[in-house]
Amino acid sequence: MSDLTHKESARDRANREQMVASDPAVSAFVAASAGSGKTKLLTDRLLRLMLTGAAPERIQCLTFTKAAAAEMALRLQRTLGRWVTMPLDALKADLIRLRVEPTDRACQSARSLFARVLDLPGGMRIGTIHAFSQSLLRRFPLEAAISPHFQLVDDNDAEDALTEAREDMLANAEAAGMQPALRLLAGLASAADFGKHVKALQRDRKQLAAALQLGEDLERAQRRVLGVTAPDEATLLTRSVSWLGEAALREAAARVHAAAPPKAAANAAAMLDWLAQPTERRRETWADWCALFLKKDGKAYADSTLVGSKLVSQSGVLDRYLEEIDRIQKIEDARKAIQLAAISGALAMLAGPVVGGYARRKDEAGLLDYEDLIGRTSDLLVDPGAAWVLYKLDGGLDHMLLDEVQDTAPQQWRIAHSLTAEFFAGAGAQDRTRTVFAVGDRKQSIYSFQGADTAEFDRSHDELARRVRASGQSFKDVGLDVSFRSTAPVLALVDAVFTDPLARPGVVGSGETLTHYADRAGHAGQVEIWPLAPQPDQAPHEPWTVPDHNQGQTSARELLASTLAGWIRDQTNGSVMVDSRARPLTPGDVLILVRRRDAFARALVRELKAKGVPVAGLDRLVLTDQPAVQDLIALADSLLLPSDDLTFGCLLTSPLGCLSDDSLMDLAIEREGSLWDTLRARARERPDWRLAADFFAALLARVDYVSPYALFAEALGPLGGRARLFARLGPEAAEPVDELLNAALTYAGRHPPSLQGFLHWLRNSGAEVKREAEAAGNLVRIMTVHGAKGLQAPLVIVPDTSALPKDDNSIVWTRDDATGIDVPLWAPRAAFRCEALDRLRAAERQRQMEEHNRLLYVALTRAEDRLLVCGWGSKHQPKDECWHSLVWRGFESLGAERAPFAPWGGEALRIRAPQTIPPVSAGKSAYALKSEALPGWVGSAPDWVPTSPPSEPPRPVPLAPSRPEGVELGSVPAADSPLAERDAGGHRFRRGQLIHSLLQHLPSLAPGLRRDAAVRFLDNPGHGLPAGEASRIADEVLAVMAHPDLAPLFAAGSRAEVPLTGVVANAVIGGMVDRMVVLPDRVLVADFKTNRRAPIRVADTPVMYLRQMASYRAVLRAIFPGRQVRCALIWTREARVAILPDESLDSHEPGHASHAA
Repeated sequence: MSDLTHKESARDRANREQMVASDPAVSAFVAASAGSGKTKLLTDRLLRLMLTGAAPERIQCLTFTKAAAAEMALRLQRTLGRWVTMPLDALKADLIRLRVEPTDRACQSARSLFARVLDLPGGMRIGTIHAFSQSLLRRFPLEAAISPHFQLVDDNDAEDALTEAREDMLANAEAAGMQPALRLLAGLASAADFGKHVKALQRDRKQLAAALQLGEDLERAQRRVLGVTAPDEATLLTRSVSWLGEAALREAAARVHAAAPPKAAANAAAMLDWLAQPTERRRETWADWCALFLKKDGKAYADSTLVGSKLVSQSGVLDRYLEEIDRIQKIEDARKAIQLAAISGALAMLAGPVVGGYARRKDEAGLLDYEDLIGRTSDLLVDPGAAWVLYKLDGGLDHMLLDEVQDTAPQQWRIAHSLTAEFFAGAGAQDRTRTVFAVGDRKQSIYSFQGADTAEFDRSHDELARRVRASGQSFKDVGLDVSFRSTAPVLALVDAVFTDPLARPGVVGSGETLTHYADRAGHAGQVEIWPLAPQPDQAPHEPWTVPDHNQGQTSARELLASTLAGWIRDQTNGSVMVDSRARPLTPGDVLILVRRRDAFARALVRELKAKGVPVAGLDRLVLTDQPAVQDLIALADSLLLPSDDLTFGCLLTSPLGCLSDDSLMDLAIEREGSLWDTLRARARERPDWRLAADFFAALLARVDYVSPYALFAEALGPLGGRARLFARLGPEAAEPVDELLNAALTYAGRHPPSLQGFLHWLRNSGAEVKREAEAAGNLVRIMTVHGAKGLQAPLVIVPDTSALPKDDNSIVWTRDDATGIDVPLWAPRAAFRCEALDRLRAAERQRQMEEHNRLLYVALTRAEDRLLVCGWGSKHQPKDECWHSLVWRGFESLGAERAPFAPWGGEALRIRAPQTIPPVSAGKSAYALKSEALPGWVGSAPDWVPTSPPSEPPRPVPLAPSRPEGVELGSVPAADSPLAERDAGGHRFRRGQLIHSLLQHLPSLAPGLRRDAAVRFLDNPGHGLPAGEASRIADEVLAVMAHPDLAPLFAAGSRAEVPLTGVVANAVIGGMVDRMVVLPDRVLVADFKTNRRAPIRVADTPVMYLRQMASYRAVLRAIFPGRQVRCALIWTREARVAILPDESLDSHEPGHASHAA
C-alpha cells in the first residue's frame, strides 16, 4: 500500500478514476483491483448512459455470476427509486456527482427513469452470459438447430448420461481400431481414471471433434508434435541399431576392454558382443544395449564406471561413450513419444463415441448443458447463414457492459466480439454513439478450470482497443487501485507479498509494481501469521505387541484444526471488538478460506462444533457422504432387497432402526433364515425389535406404490424418522435430509418414479449441493477461495497454505502446425513422458503456478479488518513458492512485530494499526440475528416429537357472481333460438348485441351527439338491419340512458367494464360489471342481459341474476362504506330497465344462509 500526497486523498483518487472510467461517451477497459468499487462503477456507467440519452432497452450488461447481476440490478433500482421522490436539491447533487449538468430536463429525465425501466419487458438487460445465451437460443431456436422447448440439463442427469454413454461404448466397442485401443488402455487406466479424462475431453468437445476428423492421421499428428518421424517402435529401432559412429565406438570399447578394470572391461566385452550381432538380433536385444550405458532411471553411469579411472582423461575413449549415451537417450525418448502418441490416440478414439453418445442423449431429450449454451450461441453468432440474427440484435443494442472479464472463456469472448462487431464498422459506427465497457482484473483470474485464459484476456483487450480506435472513437485503459474494502495493514501486506519474485508471476507484470491505496486509512486493522503446525510425535509402540486401545494419535492438520477452533471461540465470545465498527466480533464475521474440501476442512468443522462455535459447514455438500443420508439410503436398499442381511443390519443399528449392537447380536446370532424374517417372527419379544419391525413393515407395504419422495417423506414424518435422526446426529442432519428430499423431487420431475432408479441416479451423480454463503447468518463460514470470489468479511482466516498445486496428470492440448489442429496428449504415468511432453507440461505448470499466485491474491484481499494466515507442516521443509513462505517473507519485509507462539512454539508475526478516526457505526453485526423460540408444535430436544399444529382458518372459496354455486338457482329466462324464424335473419340476436355496444360506448360522447352517432353506427350495412330499425333502436337506447334512476350511470365520470374483486363471508368474489358510477352519496351499478326475454315483473327476476347482483353489491359496500348501492338489470333485447330493490337482494348475499342459520 502506498501513501498519497497531501493534494489528493484516496477517496478523491477513486472518484477521479471512476469518473474517467464511467464516461458514457467513450469505450473503456477497466482494471479494477480487489475492493475498488467495481459494482458501483458499473452502476454509475449505466446511470450516466441513460441520463445522456441512451435508451435503457438498448443497453446490455453481462456478468459472471447471478449474484453480481442481482446486486447490480438492485443498486440500479434503489438509485432510480430514490430519484423519484428525492428533493430537487439532493437530486441535483447526485447528478453533479455523476458529471451530468442538473438542468430541469435532466432532473425530469432522472425522475422518469424508474418508470421507464419498470415498464421494460423483463426489466433492464442485466444478467449472466449463460442467461443471455439461453434467451437468445429461445428466440432463435430454428437458426440454432435446437428444440424450441429445450431445457437445461441437471448436473446429476448430465453425469448420469455421460456414465451411460461410457458404458455403452465399452459394451459395443466393435468399430475398427477400438478393440486394440481398449486393450492398450486397459492396463494403463482404471475405469474411474478413464471416466475422468473422458469428462475432461467432453468439456473440450469441439477440439476433440476436430482432432478426430483427422482419422488415422491423428496419431501421426501426435507423433509430429512430439518430434518423431518413425511410424512405430519397430521402424525406429531398425533405423537405430546401425549408425555412422559404430566403428568409432567399437574401437573405444576395445581399448576399454584391454586396459580398464574388470567391471568396465566386462561391460566393454558385452558391447563388442552386441556390435558383432546382425541387425535383427540387435533390435531384439536393444534393452540389453541400453543397460550397458544407462541405469534403470534412464541416467548414465558415472564416467569411471563406464571406462575406468585411468581412461577417463584419455582423449577419444570417454567421448565416444558419451556420444552413444546421448544417442541412446534420444532414441529412448523417441520410443516414449511413439508410445505416448499411441496411448493418446487410443484415448481420443474411445472418448469420441462417448462424447457423441452423450450429445445424442441430450438431443433426444431436448436438453442443453452450460457448455452447449455458450457453444451454440457462439456458433449462431458467427454462422454466415444466420447473419440476420446479428442484424436483429444489432438493431436493438447500442451499449455493451462486460463484468469480470478476467474469468471469461474464449468462446464467451467470441459472443461478446460478435455482438459488438458492428458497433465500430460501417454505418453502425456513424449513425449514433455506441460503446463497449469491460471491467476485470487480471490479478483475479482464477477459473482456468472453467476455460478462463489470461492470454485470451490480453488478446481480447487488444482486439477491442483496435476496433474502437480504428473507427475513430475514443478507447481508454483505466486502472482502479483504491480499495474501499480493506484496512491499511491488509493492503500493505498484499503489496509486500507480491514484491517477491516468486509471487509476482501471474499477478504483477514485468517492470510493474503492485500498489493499493486504502480508503479506510485510519480504521483499525491487523494481519497475523502463525508458524506452521508441526507433526506431533508418534506414540512409542513395543515391537511384536498388538495395541489394545486407540493410541489417540493426531496429525498436524488435526492439531491446527483444534487450535484454530479454540482461537475462533475466544475471538467470538464477545470479548474482542471490531474497532472500526465499535461492536463485538461475531461468528458471522469470520470467513475461513481453504483450497480444497479435504480432511482438514472436515476436521475444522468438527472441532468448531465440539467447541460450541456456530458454523455453517462446508460450502458444498456431497449428499452421499452425509451420515443421515447414508442411513436413509440403507433404508431404501433394504426395502428393495430385504434379504440383504448386511444392509438390513446397518439399517437396524442406525437411528432409524434404533437397535443397539448388543440387541442386534441377540437377534442375529443362531438365527434361521434372513435377518428380516427373524425380526418379523420375534418382534414381540422386545420393544425395540417391535418398533423396528413395525417401522420397516409399514414402508415395505408402500414401496411398490409410491414415489421415492413420498416414501422418504412418510419415513421421516408420520413414522418419526426425522426425530430419530436428529436425536442421534444432532441438528446438522437437517440440511442433508432436506436436500435428499429435494433431490427426490428433482428426480421425480425428470424420470419415472422408481426407488431403484433414484438410488442409481443419486450414487452415480454424487448429488453435490452448493450452500449459499449469503444465507449462513451468524455462523462461521468455511469455503474454498474460488467460492469466496466476490465475498468479504471482517476476519478472514487462510489456513491451507503449505502445499503447492498438485500435478493432476491432465490432458495437454497442442497445435499441430501441419494441419492447424489441436491434438490431445496424455501420459498415464511418468514412464511415458518424453522431453517434448515435459516441455509442454512445464509451460502448463508455469500457468498453474501463476494461477496459484492469483488465488493467493484473491484470498488475502477478502479481508476487511483482520487477516490470519496459518498452516500445517510435514516431514519436509515447506517450498519457497507455497503461500505460507510467500506471506512470511512479506511480513518480514514490513518489519512485523514478533511474539512467542504458545500452542506449539516458534514465533507469530503481526502488523497492527489503531483506530484513529470515529468508527463507522455502533450497530450490531450484519450477521447478528435475533434468536426466535420455536413454536411448541415442532417438539424439542432430545426427542423432537411434534404435536399437531393449530388448525388453519378455512381457505376462501372463489366465486364468480355470474356462475354462483351452492344454491337452488331456479329457472333462467328463455333465449330465442337462432334457428327459429329464419326469415328474420337472426335480427333479434344482432339487435341485443348492438344495444349492448351502444350502451357501452355512447356515454363517452356529449349528449347532443349521441343520437346521430348511434344512427350512423346502426346504419352500417354490415349490421343488416331493416329500414327504419336503426332509428327505433337508437331511440330505445337513448330512453334507457335517460331513465331518471340511471341517468348518472351514463353521464360523465361513469365507467364501463369495471372489474370487481373482494372477499365477502369468506368467499372470493370476482366479476366484471358492465356499467358503474360512484357518486358522493351512492354507487350505481348495472349489468346488461343480452338475448334473454325480460321477465314481466321485477319480482320474477331469476335467482341466478339476483345472486349475481347481490354479490356485486356486497363487494361495493365493503369498498365504499357508508354509501348506498343501487343495482339494475338492463335487458337489451327489449331495451328495458329493471331496478332491483334492496329487499329482493338481501336474501341472496354471500353468507346469508349461514348467518340466518
